[in-house]
Amino acid sequence: MIKFLTTTIGVLIGTVGFLYYLIQNTSFLPLDINGNYIVTNIVVLFFLLFITVLCLSILITFAIRLIFFKHVDMQVNIKIAVRYGLFISIGILVAYLLHFFHILNFIWGFAILIVVILSLFVI
Repeated sequence: MIKFLTTTIGVLIGTVGFLYYLIQNTSFLPLDINGNYIVTNIVVLFFLLFITVLCLSILITFAIRLIFFKHVDMQVNIKIAVRYGLFISIGILVAYLLHFFHILNFIWGFAILIVVILSLFVI
């Protein structure tokens, strides 16, 4: 459990620090002078955001499972926390990508994500 928490928190701190550095950098822009997308910068930004959201959702899910499911084995709690964290972060990434390319509003994408997650719990 300690290795899992320190690794997840370490990755979270590293990605947040690197994201902060890139956002403060004046040459890290999503568009060039002509208004074209710089795909490399966009992919790096989305990858780091995905890792950040993944680590946060894993930590939150793990904390909730520790509170409510104390009798379950720790390895099972870790596996379920990673699985739910991955589902949540992929959903948020897809909603944000659709919002970034002006296909769907972020609020609608997030609402659809909540409906899908709730339907997974019901079914």
